[in-house]
This record gives sequence, C-alpha cells and structure tokens, in this order.
Amino acid sequence: MQGGAHVGGHITLIFSIQDDADSLLEQGSRGAGLSLNRGVIIDAIGTPGNAVLTVDGDAPGHALHNLVLEELINFDPSISEYDWKLTHQGELPASQGFGLSAAGAIACALSIQRALGVDEELARGRAIHVAHRVERRLSGGLGDVAALHSGGIELRLEPGCPQLPDGLGGPGAVISWHEEIPLVVVWRTTSSQHTSNYIDDGEWKLAIRAAGEHCLFGLREGKWDASRWPELLSKSAEFAERSGLLADSGRIDLLNLIGSALAGAGFADGTLVARLCMLGESAVIIPSDLSMSDEWQDVVANQLQMRGMGAASASVASDALNLSVTAILD
Repeated sequence: MQGGAHVGGHITLIFSIQDDADSLLEQGSRGAGLSLNRGVIIDAIGTPGNAVLTVDGDAPGHALHNLVLEELINFDPSISEYDWKLTHQGELPASQGFGLSAAGAIACALSIQRALGVDEELARGRAIHVAHRVERRLSGGLGDVAALHSGGIELRLEPGCPQLPDGLGGPGAVISWHEEIPLVVVWRTTSSQHTSNYIDDGEWKLAIRAAGEHCLFGLREGKWDASRWPELLSKSAEFAERSGLLADSGRIDLLNLIGSALAGAGFADGTLVARLCMLGESAVIIPSDLSMSDEWQDVVANQLQMRGMGAASASVASDALNLSVTAILD
C-alpha cells in the first residue's frame, strides 16, 4: 500500500499566544499569515507488520512522525497492523518560521491514510486534528495547522484547532481570502531557535501576546478580503517592533541585508516589502500592490543568494493540503 501528500508551509506575520487551556485542541493563537505552495512532500508505504516506523530523507527528526502514527492509531487501530516507511522531502529549511513541522505532521497523517484508502474528507479532518495535537505535544507551532486548513491569507480569530466534521477539532475560528500572490522567502543559512524557546518563555509570551492583540484589534473589524492587504503589511511591521522580535536574533541585520538586495535588484521604491517570518530568522518578500506580476522573483532571489542568504521563489496557496507534486517550483 502506498500514499503520498504534498502540504505547503505557512508564514505567520502576527500572532498572540493563547496556550493556557488544558486541552491541546483549545491551545493555539490568534494571528494572521499566509500559506505557501512550498512545504513538505511525504510518501508512505505500508507493509504487514507491527507499526514499526522508519523515515528516510531529510526530516530533522522522527519524534513528530512517531507521534502522528500514535495519534492515528487511536482513531483506527488497524493502522498498527502495518509497518510504515516514510520518505520525507522538505522544500524549505526547518525551524526557520516556515511552518514545516505542521506541514510535515499533516503530510504524514494524510499519506498514511491515503495509503489505506481512507475517504479524503475524513482523512483531512483526522490529519488536521492529529497534527494540531502533535504540534502542541512538541511545543511547536500554535496556529500553523489551523492556518493551513484554511489556506490563502488567513486571519485566526480564535485559538485552537478549527472545528471539523465528525466531531473532530476544537474551538478555533479562521477566515481567509485567496489570491496567488508571488513571493520570495529568505533565510539565514545558519541554525535558528526552536519555537518553544519563545512560546515557553514567560516574558516573551507576555510581550508577544500584548503586541499581537494590539495589532490584531483593527484587523478583526470589517470584511477580511484583498482590500486589507495594505493594512496587513502595516500591522505586521508594527507587530515585529512592538513584540521585541525585530531586535532579537539579528533580525534587523537580516532586514538590512534584504534591503540591500532589493536595491541591487532595482526595487528600492517600495513596490516590494520584506516582513519577518515568526519565529525564524527569516523573512518573506511580497509585493505592496497585488496587481504586480511575478517577473521580479528570480532577480531578487539571485541578489539575496549573492549576499550569502538562502532564498526561494514561491506563492500563496489556496489549498495547501493538496498541492500537486508536479507544480513544485525548481
């Protein structure tokens, strides 16, 4: 039996930590961000056995996949009657604010269920439910799973796993609008901090929550659609400064390097802007005007790579849970 999944990553631009609830499904964050058409590809092969899991490829560790398998078996004990071999391919670096642990957890759950021939709607619901629990068990992302379930440019109104069919999920509430916005993701090629270094630290938690709630207040009012893009850009820049994250881990230097690259590519006029990805040492370059074409991506990525940074072209994904492998950008 064999199944596969290609799940996009997610970039958080603004967030407010809401992890005090006892139930993992109620923990999460309010916030805003965007889903990507680059993320994680997992192929799963099941053979009769005793739920032994092996992972090949470039996964940074196996704890996440073992927990996903454990959670899936709670739904369907027959999954434990097979050994599972996963092949993992990450299209972006891990632990850099691109939501790859959430993408990997969802892709793992989807690929195993697709190998078993589980109904797609049921498989998606279980994958989101399981991935959210696994992320919280590992002190990972707070809102990436909910955001990826929604896709596009999302606004997370209430924390927790979103409500799902068959009584799954939690109290999370997310709205989104969809447009295929071209972008370039940028990252330092050195190692970064794990999300838990921030969300499990009391002082960081208070600072991030206060800044997030302040910046989300206005975004929550009115209709959430493409007309809010300029406001999202403004509020995400304000959040980075108010929270203190801008001044941490050399992020100001990162933005200065990106500014130099944009000038070198001929885009010092504000038509392209950089926003920090939370919580990596990374950023996303996006157009300030949504009508702008994608012809700028290659020249900007080249300028960034010349300055020793990692960079890749991508776009916003409307359905981040079911990306075509043939659509992957080179």
